[in-house]
Amino acid sequence: MARIYVIDDDAQLLRMVGLMLERGGHAVTLLNNPIDGLEQIKADKPELLVLDVMMPNMSGHDLAKEIRNDKSLADLPILMLTARSQEIDRMAALKSGANDYLSKPVTSQELIEHVDRLLSDSDHENGSSDDEQEQGIIITVYGLRGGAGRTTLAVNLANSLRRVSQKEVCLIDLSPSGGQAIMHMRLQPRASWLDLPNTDGLSWDELKEQLTIHPKGLKVLAAPAKPQAPNVLSGTRTAEILELVQAHTAFTVIDAPGVLTDSFITAVSMADMGLHVVNPEVVSVQTAVKLNRVLAKQNIQIKRKTHISNQLTPEPQLATSAMERGLNAKLAFQIGYDTNQIRAMAQGVPLALTPAKTAIPTVTLKMAEVIWKRVKSK
Repeated sequence: MARIYVIDDDAQLLRMVGLMLERGGHAVTLLNNPIDGLEQIKADKPELLVLDVMMPNMSGHDLAKEIRNDKSLADLPILMLTARSQEIDRMAALKSGANDYLSKPVTSQELIEHVDRLLSDSDHENGSSDDEQEQGIIITVYGLRGGAGRTTLAVNLANSLRRVSQKEVCLIDLSPSGGQAIMHMRLQPRASWLDLPNTDGLSWDELKEQLTIHPKGLKVLAAPAKPQAPNVLSGTRTAEILELVQAHTAFTVIDAPGVLTDSFITAVSMADMGLHVVNPEVVSVQTAVKLNRVLAKQNIQIKRKTHISNQLTPEPQLATSAMERGLNAKLAFQIGYDTNQIRAMAQGVPLALTPAKTAIPTVTLKMAEVIWKRVKSK
């Protein structure tokens, strides 16, 4: 979460931009007078300024110049908004001292994307070098039992991590059989991992162009809308994607494919935390045991591997003790049956983004808090 000031004399646009930023998890102060805004910025410097160009008494260009003339504000990131979209207008904004430029009207995705990039650039300039930056955490949610609720857990955990940490979080749907993650959030994806350039040396700029940004700030790399061949995504390309995302986000949450492909093997092998989703019923536990044996036979080690019980029916078929005996492992978390999940899917709003205190949001929030506490303690 960043402290952001927005200055615009248009009350309606001011409220709209403020609402978009708040939904993205930021703390926003709205100001409609550039002169008063300058004094407030000097008294209480924010982490970023969103500034309109056309304002009475003092234009956005003039205000940006005043800010750059103050040594204490010289490093304040400025995003300038304007109704004009010509190259000369962009150059004028940059010349006056703005770091970035957006032409109105702006969408929530555009605004959050530009704000996150400016904040990330500012962190790099004011912090350590890229070589000293800590790598992000990869969390792979996996399991070969179809319909176990793997995607539900991945989506809600990713949103919970974004809420708890206020850091960059990216959800990656590696399914080759038609992406489900975006349906849980009713997103219209820009593209999918299938649309990435088919060349060696994939760059972050190329990858981030394929990311879809939720209004709450979560980044999503979607799976193809149409089913593909199981091995269309190679292990090498999967590793390339994960390494790039890990280097640029605090948390990468992977919804692993439900088939034992090279992409699946790479996703679990590279995970800092592996969450194996199992239902409290016989077939699910048997499937999990067989998968564990296959991974062990192939000498595939998963860091911090845990089993998560996810109950999809009102009454569990197996008791917790029976599941743990079958798995020969303790269950790290248990998610009870949540009657709200059907409505959440229909509405396209993950329960982690609602005030609900039911099983799914309660447990995924607790998981996010535990993970974030562990990361901060390092």
